[in-house]
Amino acid sequence: MRRLLWILSLSLFLLGAGPLAAADAPSTLKWDDLLPPEEPLESPFDGLTDEQLGDLESLLGIRDLERQGLVSPVDSVAEEAIETRHRLKSQGVDADAILAKYDALEREVARRGKLAVAQLDGKEVRLPGYALPLEHKGTAVKEMLLVPYLGACIHVPPPPANQTVYVTLAEPYTVGELYEPVWITGRMSVKPTNKSLTYVDGSAGVDAAYTLQGIKVEPYKE
Repeated sequence: MRRLLWILSLSLFLLGAGPLAAADAPSTLKWDDLLPPEEPLESPFDGLTDEQLGDLESLLGIRDLERQGLVSPVDSVAEEAIETRHRLKSQGVDADAILAKYDALEREVARRGKLAVAQLDGKEVRLPGYALPLEHKGTAVKEMLLVPYLGACIHVPPPPANQTVYVTLAEPYTVGELYEPVWITGRMSVKPTNKSLTYVDGSAGVDAAYTLQGIKVEPYKE
């Protein structure tokens, strides 16, 4: 059920926010300000019980295995999928129709996650977040990803691109710890990029919809 809950929570997260206040000084942003306004998304799972959601989650997992060629039609898990569909049908639930709507929802969430607020391009802004260093100069950081929550980009899936900011710093900044909370002031660009992030067990590319030329970094305080 974790996969279904994640895509639903992300779809709610991407609904957008109100307009930014205009000011000569750097605008203090919230992460919602990086999301273009969109119409609410409809959940295909409304009215379903926890047991039915669990059955759908099971069908999703089996379908993924089938698409990878890891399950054949004569495997026991394939027979389990047939039984699950029959059980849901007897309860008035069309599993295939709901999964098709889920696929459409997943594609729409992915599309919205790449959208940026064009009005932020070239703006002087101040944004809080967690610093994830990318490039070091001695013990200081020259490049980082700024993310909205602790542990982002290490857990799968990563935040959407419009909730990830690639930061280049005019002056190196010494980060006390991984995911140190900071305020960064600088000039925002609507400039998508992909940065390689190294993990203990490998590396992966992380998409960012924004680039921030940071001129000031401060420890986070309310």
